[in-house]
Amino acid sequence: MQTDLLKKQLERARFERAFQVAESLALHRALLTTTELARLNEIVTVNKEKRSSVFTDPWRHEAVTITLPTGQEKTLTLMIDPILMAREKLHHSTEMAEQGLKIESGIKIYVELILAHVFKDANRRTASLASHYFFKRYGVPVSGMDLYQLGLGDLRQENQIQSLTEKVCQMAKFGEKRNLSTLSS
Repeated sequence: MQTDLLKKQLERARFERAFQVAESLALHRALLTTTELARLNEIVTVNKEKRSSVFTDPWRHEAVTITLPTGQEKTLTLMIDPILMAREKLHHSTEMAEQGLKIESGIKIYVELILAHVFKDANRRTASLASHYFFKRYGVPVSGMDLYQLGLGDLRQENQIQSLTEKVCQMAKFGEKRNLSTLSS
């Protein structure tokens, strides 16, 4: 039991470190590339091989069976080029944000990275970090940390994406009100 608690604390510390890196990238207006995305994933997954200085590829190339939040198991097919897929998703979200669809771009990258499952591990955490990057870079007052802590259903169901979008929009409105009240006091 104490081991589980320590593992959770370590996972949380890694996530917070990766969160700081994502925020720094956004604040310095650096582009979120697939290399940076892989680095964020490696920060949250730091495995034994990584600590022994042996490089392990974080990208998923094989078929995998995952358990959805609903408890249902889903088998995902072989992935030929996860880096290209992630690059396309990052590019599309960047285009959306540059066109003024700031909230939508953060939600889009979050949902698409989770559904694509481009990494071997920590896809939801990495998607939260990518989303936080977009929100921070484009001035949306929503935290990727808050997004990660939201309870999710199966994002393969359209109503779940709509529900997520509504929650994020509410979080953004609350954040804007909080920022305005801070400025006026």
